[in-house]
Formats: sequence, structure tokens, C-alpha cells
Amino acid sequence: MSQEARFSRMEPELRKANLIEATLVCLKRHGFQGASIRKISAEAGVSVGLISHHYSGKDELVAEAYRAITGRVMSLLRDAMSHAAPNARERLSAFFRGSFSAELLDPQLIDAWLAFWGAVRTAESINLAHEHSYGEYRGILRKVLTDLAQEENWENFDADLAAISLSALLDGLWLESGLNPGTFTPEQGIQICEAWVDGLQAGGRQRFCVQTTGC
Repeated sequence: MSQEARFSRMEPELRKANLIEATLVCLKRHGFQGASIRKISAEAGVSVGLISHHYSGKDELVAEAYRAITGRVMSLLRDAMSHAAPNARERLSAFFRGSFSAELLDPQLIDAWLAFWGAVRTAESINLAHEHSYGEYRGILRKVLTDLAQEENWENFDADLAAISLSALLDGLWLESGLNPGTFTPEQGIQICEAWVDGLQAGGRQRFCVQTTGC
């Protein structure tokens, strides 16, 4: 039985997973511009027509792969937080440990992420996938920062602004670690993020104060 015949008999979710994995391989190997539908179909062992049956084109397929990758990342981070103590500071620490875990610092994941970022401004479907994933990511941080503010009785704390700041710090560290692992260790990355929260608790929260007369 041919590879394509076997593919056509797969369950829908398995077919989708197979195509997504082939897309990721091609993105890592060729980048967004070089990862054509023809190359993806060859990697998956199926015809171009079969891919066209499921997706309108490369942009939609790459957007689907982006959502799949971010789904894995969010699942890992949520799982890490679920095993932490219930207070907000411990959940943040678990989030940091998950962010610098071997799974998220995998060089292959970094390569795929760079390809996604390079394509964000190229296609609307990929941009929408990016906006959704980062909205979800910042939402997790916003929730735990809001909980921290409530536990410590902070008034007029802008958790949205703080979440943007912390996510930017994490993104920068994660990217630098992926591009040049010798810059700092995962443990030092966690230390930097913990220091950010230490500063917040020591009074830096005033920098994220809602602009009212009560600030």
C-alpha cells in the first residue's frame, strides 16, 4: 500500500498531525519562503492535491502548524504551573522553570519559531495565529500577576502592562538562549525572571500603576 493510501486511511487528527510535522521539518530546513507545498507534500509522502484538499495553501498550513506548536508550549507551561503551590509567586516560578525547560529550549523548536516570526507579517492567517497565541500567553501571565497583586494587596496595579513587560523579557531571554546558548544557562534565565518579580514586589509595581490620581 502506498504512503498516500495509508495517509488517506488515517484518522483526521492523525492526518493533520502528519502534515504539521512535515511542515515543521520543511520550515526548519528551508525557512518560510523556501518551504513550498511541493516540498511539504514530499516530506509527508502525499500528493500536492491531497494537501490542497485540506488546506487552501501554504499560509493556512503554516498557520495551523503555528497553532499546534503554541498549543504544545501552552500545555507544558500550564502543566508546570498546575504542579506548583497555589500561591501566585510559586506559580510564576513554575512558569519560569517551564519556560527554560529542555523541551522549550530545543534548538529545533527555536528554528521553527524563527520561521514563524519571519512569516507573521507575510500572511494574514499566520498573523492571526500569532495574535491568538500571544494573547493566550499574555493572558496566563496577566492572570497570575493579577493574583499576585491581590495576594499582596496592591492597589491600581496594571496587570496587562506588567504582563507585556514580563512576556517581552521572557521572549528576549528565550530567543537569545536559542541563538547563543553560551550567553547564560537556563538556571540564570530563571534567576533573571525571578529578579524581575523580586523588583516588582520590592516596589517596582509602581511602574505598572494604573494612571489615576490614586497612584
